[in-house]
Amino acid sequence: MEGRYIATALLSSLSSATLGPYLSLWLKGIGLGLSEIGLVQSVSEVAQLLTDFPTGGMANRYGRVKTYAAGSSVFGLGLIVIALAKRMPAVLMGATLAGFGAALISGTMIPWLYDAIRDRTAVKSVLGKVKALSGPVRFAGGFIGGYLATLAPNLSVLIAGTLSIASALMALILLPDNYWDRKANYFEVLKKGLKEIRTNRALHLLLASLLLLGFTARAFFTFQMLLLAGRGFPAEYLSALFALLVLSTSAGALIARNLGPAPRTAALLTALLGAEMVLLGFTENLMINLAMLFAVEVTLGARFPVMAVLRNDFIPGEVRSTVNSAMSTTGSGFTAIANVAVGALAEKLGLGSAYVMAGSLGVLAALPLWGLTFLSAPAEGGNITEKPDGG
Repeated sequence: MEGRYIATALLSSLSSATLGPYLSLWLKGIGLGLSEIGLVQSVSEVAQLLTDFPTGGMANRYGRVKTYAAGSSVFGLGLIVIALAKRMPAVLMGATLAGFGAALISGTMIPWLYDAIRDRTAVKSVLGKVKALSGPVRFAGGFIGGYLATLAPNLSVLIAGTLSIASALMALILLPDNYWDRKANYFEVLKKGLKEIRTNRALHLLLASLLLLGFTARAFFTFQMLLLAGRGFPAEYLSALFALLVLSTSAGALIARNLGPAPRTAALLTALLGAEMVLLGFTENLMINLAMLFAVEVTLGARFPVMAVLRNDFIPGEVRSTVNSAMSTTGSGFTAIANVAVGALAEKLGLGSAYVMAGSLGVLAALPLWGLTFLSAPAEGGNITEKPDGG
């Protein structure tokens, strides 16, 4: 079962890597400015914001795999619409579809894995394997995306959408679905999720960190290649560089194997991520920029499995998908603000200044995570304990 989950996740990673930075480059190629690119991203985030929480209840009530498959298909369709678009209205329609698809996806597969395995140490191990293997997969995807972009500037976006739909089909074929309670009233599931968010102090701290880190993530993922191009990196080597960057996430995943999913670990990795972004924006030395890009990818690779397990430790199983989606809903709102703010700041003061600001907020995002150390330890929360043999 773990192997089938990993295969599905890797196909999704291949889609993401094939898309890579080429979505922003495609949008720029059809005449959109930096702030307009940020607006497109924000429309997608707003669409996710409006639909994320209700779809999380669907995953918890009707099945996480089926909900993931529906979301991955709609997300892929949105990318295909964008790839075929020539004008802003069509781009915005595709972005809306992609946002709705992302809403369906969130709160599905990690909660599915968490409840399928029911061992937090094993869950972190599986997620670490996904990250480690996704490095080579995304490395190949980066080269594929770069080659496709040389054939046609929108081809990488088109193929990424097709691969997302293929991931949906793979999930339906390979993974047995899981639910929390098929007899539960759908609206009661939503109500319980809202109550958990309202009363759970740990989730309040996680959301505070998510708000601050949203600016860091948007700056990095949306504008990283444009930043390098503006600092003199040859455009013809961008695809090769992107492939090498995503390969480096495997190093972070290997590091994560020796890290426990503890609040202090998550806080330190978050602070490191923010500091790397500050340095990336602060200096215009191309070699330092390249080193920091690789460092950010390694840190992201190490942070992902730690944060995924840590967050679910604090969420009761009966509302796990619902709460994950609700948090994603809130995160979408944060990201929508961050997209416009970072894009506008970049146009006014330059990408370097935008990266310094976003990185500084990333450092501050570590403080709420550190605050989790003053709450009950995850193993005391009555969720999933660790088996004596670790698996």
